[in-house]
Amino acid sequence: MKEFSFLVGNCPGALVDIAEALGAEHINIEGIAGLTVLEEGVVGLVTDDHGKARRVLRDKGVDFEEREALVIDLPNHPGELAAILTRLSAEGINVLSVYAAVGKHQAIFTVDEVDRAKGIFHLT
Repeated sequence: MKEFSFLVGNCPGALVDIAEALGAEHINIEGIAGLTVLEEGVVGLVTDDHGKARRVLRDKGVDFEEREALVIDLPNHPGELAAILTRLSAEGINVLSVYAAVGKHQAIFTVDEVDRAKGIFHLT
């Protein structure tokens, strides 16, 4: 999976145009995070079709960063997120972003050493 991160204006409806364009192309959002930093909205977005999503963002004139994203199933028990973060930290892997996925009990991570993190969690 790919994460697209980008800035949007901090105003009502700033993300609507992008969400509508993705929907019009039948692109499903698998995970999304957003927050305001200073006067900008920061969005992290993972979809089911990164090629089409990339095209939509470019067509909309959105400047974005693209990173490989890891989707990890989390058992629904207290401390599971801490266990994953501890493992990554112990291996010297820096987490760049983390947020909940649309799927139940999943988290999306971007890290600075993707291949090593994949090996730790046996992801392909």
